[in-house]
Amino acid sequence: MNISTIVMLLVIILLPRLIMLLISKVPFLATLGPVFFCYFLGLLLSWPMKAIGADMTLASDLSSVLVCVAMPLILFSADLPALKKLARPMTVSFSLGTISVIIVAVAAYFVFRNSVHDAANISGMLTGTYTGGTPNMIAIGHGLGTENNRILLLQASDMIGGGIYFFLLISVMAPLLRRILPEYTPVGCSFSHEDTDRYIEAFSGKKQSVKPLRMFITRVGLVMLSLACVAIAMGICLLLPSSYGNTGLAKLGEYTALIMLVVTTLGIALSFVKKVRTAPGSYSSGQYFILMFSVIMGLCFDTSAVSGGLLLLGMLLFIQFGTVILHIITARIFRIDYHTMMITSTAGIFGPAFIIPVAKALRNDEIILPGILCGILGYAIGNYLGIGIAKLLLLFA
Repeated sequence: MNISTIVMLLVIILLPRLIMLLISKVPFLATLGPVFFCYFLGLLLSWPMKAIGADMTLASDLSSVLVCVAMPLILFSADLPALKKLARPMTVSFSLGTISVIIVAVAAYFVFRNSVHDAANISGMLTGTYTGGTPNMIAIGHGLGTENNRILLLQASDMIGGGIYFFLLISVMAPLLRRILPEYTPVGCSFSHEDTDRYIEAFSGKKQSVKPLRMFITRVGLVMLSLACVAIAMGICLLLPSSYGNTGLAKLGEYTALIMLVVTTLGIALSFVKKVRTAPGSYSSGQYFILMFSVIMGLCFDTSAVSGGLLLLGMLLFIQFGTVILHIITARIFRIDYHTMMITSTAGIFGPAFIIPVAKALRNDEIILPGILCGILGYAIGNYLGIGIAKLLLLFA
């Protein structure tokens, strides 16, 4: 391994940390988010890295591993049994949002399949994204064999569409929806203060109240556990027959989607182990792996792939805002209040990290933990739905 490649690896590992420190010092930058800066700075550094001869093939291979390791880490904190404590309107509203994105994503495929390359994969990726979040988009994209350039363009489009929708959520959406949907009725908090504080601490981005050495040891243990999940998934796929006569590691490329689904399943299964679920730092560790992946995406991006970006943005906006509109219509039919509709829409479109600012904008702390749990559920089911929808739509290609 030459010195230029070592420099590239150090950039991949350390740049996300530097970006997070910068954002913590300059809160205004948080509006764009660390993922954006990892992509952007990775893109700026791509030219000097290529000029000094860094091994971009190694970086691309590493990106697949990072995604596989990140997914279980994100899911370890999922307290799925706690979902039974959710009030019925919250459960119904999240279900309606999930059904809405499936319907609109399928419709978008038939509208855009002749104009957008890989339309089936895009519909699948956005189904997972608007059920769970960005980690699902990346995981599904890799599982389906989508080019890294397409994933990056889709993520850039999502930043545009997501920025518009988030602004609407915290500004004019509540006054508008209260004319259409019922008022929120307090139901009382059925969750312990310990659980509420733990989830808010984990998903608010604040520094967790754990001693640094203990936190480091815990994170290392969680990463090792996640690597074990990846190793088991790969081992299972190596035992399966090859359709192309491949052997060894070459066979894994045929089963990328299966590897991602097995890794997701193992992450969910381990979340039922209390010591794993309550261990501090699993979600933030998973997000750090996603940030490293984002740096690689920027480093490896081919600017010639920008062509067709506007059509991709159009398809994304069709799915995102089509989902929101259908969710509002079904919420009206099922008489879901506007607080519940907005917080479950946030859980689906953005994931758990955006629940707190939207709940604060609504001046309703009672819906924070239920919203976070819906977002975690979205992470858990997003990969299954996204890969399943894409495979189904490919039958019509």
